Amino acid sequence: MKTIFPKFKINSLTYLIFLSFLLTGFIKNILLIFLIVVVHELGHFFFLKYFSYEIEKIEIYPFGGVTTTNKYINSPINHDLIIYMGGVFFQLLLFLVFYFLFKKNMIHDNTFSLFQMYNRSILFFNLLPIRPLDGGEILQLLLQKWLPFYRSMLIMNYLSCFFIGVFLLINIKCNLNNYIIVSFLIGKTVVLFRNKHHIQNKFLLERYLHHFSYKKIEHNIKQDPYVLKKETLHFFKDKEKYIHEKEFLKKKFEVI
Repeated sequence: MKTIFPKFKINSLTYLIFLSFLLTGFIKNILLIFLIVVVHELGHFFFLKYFSYEIEKIEIYPFGGVTTTNKYINSPINHDLIIYMGGVFFQLLLFLVFYFLFKKNMIHDNTFSLFQMYNRSILFFNLLPIRPLDGGEILQLLLQKWLPFYRSMLIMNYLSCFFIGVFLLINIKCNLNNYIIVSFLIGKTVVLFRNKHHIQNKFLLERYLHHFSYKKIEHNIKQDPYVLKKETLHFFKDKEKYIHEKEFLKKKFEVI
């Protein structure tokens, strides 16, 4: 049975960071960070629900959240772009709320300045071109408009490695939070590299089993599954004629 609200989970690392803030007396700081992160994830939640995707879990980390859904890899690129930008949009709305409260003298200067610092930091961090951060996912989606799915995934994986290195160099004198962030990003990148063929096969299997709305048509001389693009219907050369991609994929997924 489907539930309206997904499973909400706070990662154990988040408890560790929260505890360190509480023990040092930075209660206001951690409350502001938690509020910003939750509002950011609510932005993704709102647009996922708007496009009628089912949400399985929302997990809160010290620097942001991860929303798990069951939507197809082949879902429309523009839908996905809006979903990933939803967190940014909701953070901007939250800024307007705090700005209004500040102008009405309902919050102190120090609280507003602290909020601005954390809101800006979390916003820019999530826009870094590193998967699975929003910036990395958005860049990969833009690449998928022109490049094959597998190639865009590989490019984004390597770019993620590069920008993790840049982030580490800039924050060479890391505090505990930065070490946790870097460890998380490295772990996720390793998993993405390990699972690249599994993700590619899932992408192909979806196209074989389901019907998607394609905006473009391409005719390919070579029968190669790695040339398939999102939102593009492919025909492959077979002797003197072109065959539909489903016929090509049937050879891969059906046992005759």
